[in-house]
Amino acid sequence: MRRSSRSDRGSMAVEFVVAAPGFLLLLLLVAAGGDWVSSSGQVGAAASDAARAASLARTGNDANTAASGAATYDLRGACTGGAPVTKVTPLPLGTASFATAQDVQVTVQCTVNLQAFRVVGFPVTSTFTRTAVAPLDPFVQRSA
Repeated sequence: MRRSSRSDRGSMAVEFVVAAPGFLLLLLLVAAGGDWVSSSGQVGAAASDAARAASLARTGNDANTAASGAATYDLRGACTGGAPVTKVTPLPLGTASFATAQDVQVTVQCTVNLQAFRVVGFPVTSTFTRTAVAPLDPFVQRSA
């Protein structure tokens, strides 16, 4: 019995040396995935807020300004290279003007710097694009 226990000496250290890097890599991937999900949620929330802000506007230009301002405020410091890109579209598609639209669709695009991925060797930035729709109040006088 003594002989077998002596031959096992140091095996726990070898197992730890083999298993520890894999465990650390798993923890880094979980952290990086959390960073990705959080960034995706931030852009989605900004799209919802921008759609709501655009739905309160009276003109198409005011809707663009309001949507851009809301998205920029929500994503301050999150987007690399400045403010997020917003696009306001009156719905249904083919609507001639903002005054006759029923809904407003806002698309927000933001390139986010994902620091946690740098450690595991994935791309450092990712572009998230989210779209949200908000109804326009039919009792508000709007102009093109």
